[in-house]
Amino acid sequence: MTASIEARHIPVREDDDLPLDANGPAYTSGQSRHGVPLSYVGEKLARAIEELHRYAREHPQHLRELHGSMYFLLVAHLGLHNMLAKANDRSLPMRLLQASDEELNTWLQAIERGGDVTGLAGLDNS
Repeated sequence: MTASIEARHIPVREDDDLPLDANGPAYTSGQSRHGVPLSYVGEKLARAIEELHRYAREHPQHLRELHGSMYFLLVAHLGLHNMLAKANDRSLPMRLLQASDEELNTWLQAIERGGDVTGLAGLDNS
């Protein structure tokens, strides 16, 4: 964690995540699997993000300590939804930790709507 992380509120906007970027080629591979639906895994990751957000809102004095956990949850969630490039926004974890419940829900809905847990619906076929 760097010393430059400040506890200041930067609003979350739904358009922060549009247009949607795919994962970089280093993080893209075709896979076949059988098991728990990936949408279920995505739902559980979203609930974990919400729980960490709730804790951050109740304990704002711990924002700096929560930054790393939020970052790694976001990387997993965005990667699962084929939007890993969005994790390059280093302000995103702190913005989401400080977001209102409505802002966080708007962001999570944008990821679910715009993402694809099965592989960007053919956009990776370049």
